[in-house]
Amino acid sequence: MRILAILDRIETSVFTLETAGELATRLGHPPIRVLHPALQDNPDYQTPDEGMPSPEEERRFAQTVSAKADALRNAFHTWQATLSDTQAAEWIEIAGDVRKTVAREAMNADITVLSRPRSSDPEEVAQAFSGALYDAHATVVVAPLQHHDSVGAHPVIAWHQSPALDQAITAAQPFLERASRVSIVIGEDRPNEVAEPAIAEELRQKGVEVVIDRFVIASSDVGEEIRQHALKAGGDLLVMGAYSRPHFIEWLFGGPTQDILSHATLPILTHH
Repeated sequence: MRILAILDRIETSVFTLETAGELATRLGHPPIRVLHPALQDNPDYQTPDEGMPSPEEERRFAQTVSAKADALRNAFHTWQATLSDTQAAEWIEIAGDVRKTVAREAMNADITVLSRPRSSDPEEVAQAFSGALYDAHATVVVAPLQHHDSVGAHPVIAWHQSPALDQAITAAQPFLERASRVSIVIGEDRPNEVAEPAIAEELRQKGVEVVIDRFVIASSDVGEEIRQHALKAGGDLLVMGAYSRPHFIEWLFGGPTQDILSHATLPILTHH
């Protein structure tokens, strides 16, 4: 098992590292590789129409990139000092095309942890997310924006049958099989319209307590309804598929998956 954590924002780095650490604890302390994908070129000057940066602009850009890397590296070392002797973690910085860098690294990881997307993020943050989810087809865990005492002890599956959810559940099996309880949230148009998922009985056969939570979809904001049911269940990891859309990131702030990515207070394990 290999865990990759992407650090690309100073203000969310602590929660991304904490989430990676909690996942590793649940999985028996596999090594954690922490990557800072640094910009190599100034994003304000990417086409001939944008001209060339002045020496002063180049200097400011280099200082900004260096200061960000220093802050993230310090956050890593502070977090690393809190780890047990059984938990290995390494820091790596790679400058270049952020999307390609993250995709390449995520292809060699079993789980990639990223910070929660926000509409105000710079373009390179969206590129990192795209590299992991789109290009590498990686299993992604989206870290929340606050501390969680545990991650994966009580997974909640947001049931919406799809190949993406099947892959997310497969990736989540180590958490599901070790869980104290697994909740399955099912949104449906009519009561009991959706058959009980086969995964429920499979987990019961392994001695895992399974709770089925059905609700009739009452609004167009299905993402918010799923989020509320997951929080009410007391879950600490939401497992869901990134619904089939040609441009997942562009759809980031509309639809059930994106509503949850934008507003969730739970870590989210997803697959596209």
